Amino acid sequence: MSMRRTLLPRGVSGGPAVPASALGIVDRALRDGVGSAVAVAVWAGGERASAAVGRTSRLRVVPHAAGQRLEACPGTPTDLEARFDLASLTKPVATLTLLAQELSAPKPRLSLDDRLERWLPDARGTGLGQATLGQLVSHTSGAPAWLDFWGATADIHDAVERTKAVRKHLLHTPLERQAGMAAVYSDLGYMSLGWVLEALHGEPLDRRFLRSVAVPLELDAAFRRVSVGAAGDGQACVATEVVVRRCPQGLALQGEVHDDNCAALDGVAGHAGLFATADAVLTWAHAWLRAVRSDGHRRVGPLGLAPELVRFLVATPGVAGTTWRHGFDTPTRPGSSAGDQVPPDAFGHLGFTGTSVWCSPGRDVAVVMLTNRVHPTSAAVEGIRRLRPTLHDTLWPLLVR
Repeated sequence: MSMRRTLLPRGVSGGPAVPASALGIVDRALRDGVGSAVAVAVWAGGERASAAVGRTSRLRVVPHAAGQRLEACPGTPTDLEARFDLASLTKPVATLTLLAQELSAPKPRLSLDDRLERWLPDARGTGLGQATLGQLVSHTSGAPAWLDFWGATADIHDAVERTKAVRKHLLHTPLERQAGMAAVYSDLGYMSLGWVLEALHGEPLDRRFLRSVAVPLELDAAFRRVSVGAAGDGQACVATEVVVRRCPQGLALQGEVHDDNCAALDGVAGHAGLFATADAVLTWAHAWLRAVRSDGHRRVGPLGLAPELVRFLVATPGVAGTTWRHGFDTPTRPGSSAGDQVPPDAFGHLGFTGTSVWCSPGRDVAVVMLTNRVHPTSAAVEGIRRLRPTLHDTLWPLLVR
């Protein structure tokens, strides 16, 4: 592997710091209305740096001459302890990682060739039940990208019964195409994989993630059950959207999952639900980088990932002609959200709330950006579409030399 030096500047304490040029881009994005908070964390060849900018910022509805209006409530300054709603980063950080741990075992109990119905008896006789776990992981199962399970089960108030209803709706949803024919990004596939992991381990997904991923890596990351309400450290979480049908008081969600379908599953699902700090996501990304970069055959690090397996997952598409691999995306050129300077071997993932992680094994580099770009509304998308490539194109040349 070629030698190179990293160009992370020194912070006031002498340790590495996020480049000022990158922080300037973040500051401008916040002023332009890309949410209210951003955290950036980078790993570059043995050094790590992170920074947080902005405020948690909540909103409320107040009377107005014309009826009502939204008013900003004082938010706490965002720091590196703030947890962001990771949205779809839950897919690789929790679901894929737990699956990879099992597949890395000396005698794995499941296989990517297993059909979903082997693990979920209630999927027998359905189209999705015939899909393999590998097809679910690689978004080639033929399942729809998304359906409104929250709306379909809104009249069920018991968390357990509502989860059962969502599961029944999902598993009996007809496929939109034959499994294995095309890659179409689907939340439904990962929701199903979450249930597979629960069946495999005999415990809820949130507990298994804590036991097998968060604790070994010492991550500040966890699912947050909706049924628990405002208990716990919700104020340490960054506010997201004022979702009209879920926020009758006009206050933005804070510490409660933004994704509606995950909320219908009490905040614990295979496709969304994790809250974490930027440093936690970076630690997780480094664990994957270590495994991918390993030349040996032994399982690597606290997660016990097998190098040959993880290299297959990050590099192998489910079908030809797609950027999607088994659990990760790769850059689309030109116009990638990871920028035009992204290394060719990069793999990563995005989250709807404005989160992302990109890793380059050859350069031993990872870039994590967490935002609450859906605050106060998810309607605005141009800001995050500009921020993602601009920030990455600023960072890559500094990190990969």
